[in-house]
Amino acid sequence: MSSFRYKPSRPAAVLGIVVGVGMLAFGITQFGDASGGGLAFLVSWCAVVVGITALNTWAAFSERGSLGTFVSDRDDAPPAGR
Repeated sequence: MSSFRYKPSRPAAVLGIVVGVGMLAFGITQFGDASGGGLAFLVSWCAVVVGITALNTWAAFSERGSLGTFVSDRDDAPPAGR
């Protein structure tokens, strides 16, 4: 059985890192003085952004970084997208 790995281009993953850092800075500066429900939103916002940024960092700089794996059940099947 053949397997294919999908990995975004390095520039796309690095752009995701830059956008993630910007979103984290925006969230902290805009909602940093929040309380109650706003604080809960800030914490969840930061957790999601850190997760997305970590995934993009792994995809950009890891030798085996991949955001998905595609498996074919035939060895002679063309790669996905063809």
